[in-house]
Amino acid sequence: MKKSIIARGIRVHNLKNITVEIPHKKLVVITGVSGSGKSSLAFDTLFAEGQRRYVESFSAYARQFLEKMDKPDVDHIEGIPPAIAIQQKNPVKNRRSTVGTATEINDYLRLLFARIGKTFCSICNRQVQIDSVSHIVETILSLPEETRFLVTFPIVMSQKVSSQAHINLLKERGLVRILADTAILDITSEKNDWDIRSAKFVYGIIDRLVVKDVSKERLVDALETAYRLGAGHASIIYNSPDSSLCNDPHIQGQPLNIQGAPWRELKYSKQFFCSYCAIEYPDPVPMLFSFNNPIGACPKCQGFGHTIDINLDAVIPDKEKTLNQGAIAPWKTPTYNSMFESLKKASAKYNIPLTVPFRKLTKEQVKLILEGTEDFCGIYDFFHWLEQRKYKMHIRVFLSKYRGYTLCHTCNGKRLKNQALHVLINNKNISDICNMTIEEAYQFFKELQLTDYETNIAHLLLQEIKKRLDYMIQVGLEYLTLDRMTRTLSGGEAQRVNLTTSLGSSLVNTLYILDEPSIGLHPRDTDRLIQILKRLQSIGNTVVVVEHEKEVIKAADEIIDIGPGAGENGGMLVYQGAFKDLPAHNISLTGQYLKGAKEIKIPRNRKKSSKKAIVLRGASQNNLKGIDVTFPLNMLVCVTGVSGSGKSTLVQDTLYGAIKEKKKGYAGLIGKYKGIEGTQLITDVVLVDQSPIGRTPRSNPVTYIKIFDEIRRLFSSTRDAKIRKLEIGSFSFNVAGGRCEQCEGAGYIIVDMQFLADITITCDKCNGKRFNKKVLDVKYKDKNIHEVLEMTVDEALIFFHDSARITKGLKFLQDTGLGYLRLGQPATTLSGGEAQRLKISSYIAQENTDVMLFIFDEPTIGLHMDDIQKLLTCFQKLLEAGHSLIVVEHNLDIIKSADYLIDLGPEGGNAGGYVVGCGTPEQISQIQSSYTGRYLKPYFSQTSNAGRRKRSVISN
Repeated sequence: MKKSIIARGIRVHNLKNITVEIPHKKLVVITGVSGSGKSSLAFDTLFAEGQRRYVESFSAYARQFLEKMDKPDVDHIEGIPPAIAIQQKNPVKNRRSTVGTATEINDYLRLLFARIGKTFCSICNRQVQIDSVSHIVETILSLPEETRFLVTFPIVMSQKVSSQAHINLLKERGLVRILADTAILDITSEKNDWDIRSAKFVYGIIDRLVVKDVSKERLVDALETAYRLGAGHASIIYNSPDSSLCNDPHIQGQPLNIQGAPWRELKYSKQFFCSYCAIEYPDPVPMLFSFNNPIGACPKCQGFGHTIDINLDAVIPDKEKTLNQGAIAPWKTPTYNSMFESLKKASAKYNIPLTVPFRKLTKEQVKLILEGTEDFCGIYDFFHWLEQRKYKMHIRVFLSKYRGYTLCHTCNGKRLKNQALHVLINNKNISDICNMTIEEAYQFFKELQLTDYETNIAHLLLQEIKKRLDYMIQVGLEYLTLDRMTRTLSGGEAQRVNLTTSLGSSLVNTLYILDEPSIGLHPRDTDRLIQILKRLQSIGNTVVVVEHEKEVIKAADEIIDIGPGAGENGGMLVYQGAFKDLPAHNISLTGQYLKGAKEIKIPRNRKKSSKKAIVLRGASQNNLKGIDVTFPLNMLVCVTGVSGSGKSTLVQDTLYGAIKEKKKGYAGLIGKYKGIEGTQLITDVVLVDQSPIGRTPRSNPVTYIKIFDEIRRLFSSTRDAKIRKLEIGSFSFNVAGGRCEQCEGAGYIIVDMQFLADITITCDKCNGKRFNKKVLDVKYKDKNIHEVLEMTVDEALIFFHDSARITKGLKFLQDTGLGYLRLGQPATTLSGGEAQRLKISSYIAQENTDVMLFIFDEPTIGLHMDDIQKLLTCFQKLLEAGHSLIVVEHNLDIIKSADYLIDLGPEGGNAGGYVVGCGTPEQISQIQSSYTGRYLKPYFSQTSNAGRRKRSVISN
């Protein structure tokens, strides 16, 4: 096998016919500025070709069920192994997928509980098991020698058959004695006029024995007879002189009084059955512990854990309001106000206060309001009444306002049937373990005490479970729980979960391609991530990482730097080799930042905190500990902390939703909080992320910033357009008229190849120009509409210099570092960083007087150090326009440039959710308990100040 992957003549997207050689079984980092072509090389070339070749090794029939990959535009690739891509996007939308299922830990847990789990009765809490004869013999022989006992079996009496007929049948079976209630009866006696049908219980006595004199063979024979005659059920009724035996859980039977003496009954069954409570339990098979299987899933929620039901948070949205103030939202309407009036009349009788905030009502008072009484209708009955009338449209619309996903009342969100939850290992059921954090679960299995028999069965399963949990701890995900839905993970968390799954699968000779695995990771945890990547490489894989994090770049065996610029200015192989030679490479922007020739400088003067602020009180969603947080306005505020400390919960889930609710109403879920102040100081709040600006190739930069209309207006006003009777709409590729109808304005046609990947070919009618000949003949300054859309922003600024409206919008794009973009570049080809800066440009371009609060969640994802400098410039422009910024971030270059920090922690998960400190980066760097502060300290240390003074510093 070849020692490296060799790819010659790569021309995917903006890559300029480059050739790269990637050594096998090494850690290779691809870096470069945003838009330089890193993803085009890693994912659209290496992964696409590796995956395509692997898929094509299957039969034509199998290929139709697998994902099809386009063939990359490359001359030749050799030595490429099967490829696996782990991207930063979280593609999972299914509510059934959890961290446990994604990492395959749930599969091992199901096997573990099926093999060594112990089932306990839901009523008497006794262990339920299939009792073998040998097990019963072992238990009986452990009793004291003087213990007398009876080997019996239960007799089911039928009222349709006479008592004498029952006795005659028992005689035919060879029985001599029976136990009826408290008396032992000799059924061979002539005096047998008993009516045993009236007895509470009847047992047939097979043998009477004493532990001291018992023969093992005789006992075995008696037990087998009892099982046979009792249809798989038997009882040992013993009388022991030692009363302390009653406290022994192994021989702790049910007390009986027989002929005035105390006896105890031990019930046994050959079935999986609680003999004491007469309840049969299912065999603990692996499917019983799966919420994705009907055998184990809760029948009410079908394994989702939630049902669509009445959402009480929507019914009572503001729990600070009293009943008189309209706390119950649906009863404030004129149509249903009579419901509240009946509650109001009965409130004194049932001691329900009308002037006390709803959250201060007692549990009993709330229960009365929900369930109602004979004097007034409760909330549940009210909605049940509406359900019966939902054949009316307006009732359905009304009900939809108060519906939502609520915790399943049958399984309480545990997703499984009740029978599965009564199977325990060390007093924990499978749901208890899945509710633990990764770190807690790891400790549980590490300290698990098992018998030798259980250890022999479970040691391989435990080994796999502990290995996967350990991997997750090493990548900084110890705060997640196994039952956390995968769809709720951030892109970075989802990527690291997939990384641990890959490690657990132990594949070798595979090409792993990762897209910035360090995103969402605090600098504290970067070293652990590097060790995981190294381990993946050490077991025999080639690991290619698209990354900007300095520590990851330093740890690489080989570095590939793509650039030197972005878009048309990039796509070239700037550098390939070891890290030690990169800083000396002057053409590389990465090298210049690493050696300090370029840097993101610390502001000399930070904005001072003003009195204007938004104050969020009592935030307690997820792991937040009821904290009060002040967010100063007109500043760059960074919310920091280790992964899982509660940053996104505080800012996105709670603050954003709370402000939206106050401003315009908000349909999404809002984190728990007590109150919010200062929302009147802003007009609205905007959440800016790196999601694409459009899902079709027809969306592009000029349509997004709304200057394409002006360009079309210029073309429609030309003499050529008027002669041809072309209007503004004729120059749009989104509507029929001027566009090429064969490709419908896309410029290309997709050909379905059935078993092979679809082929994209240039439209042969318009040659990829999107418009028909009539429109393309119209020219403005000797260029047609297609040629204009092929210009870069920088070129268009010169071309449209006499059109103030167009140049104004283009200047905003240029100022945010997007001058290299083509005007008509499809939005689907933009990187996450480019899409984000395009959004910022559009907000700056609006130039309205509204004071906005912008929230950014890790805006540095996919950004090179040089791009971060441009991002900070964009932030500055927003601040100068009078807006406020809140940024959730781990990147130290952004953090050190912020005006104000809110540091959460100190740890992730349950150990987080506190405010560790607030203040300037310099002040946070002095807080010993802050991990963020520790990593900021070198930037502000006395030893580095002298060197830093030599550098010019940016000022606000």
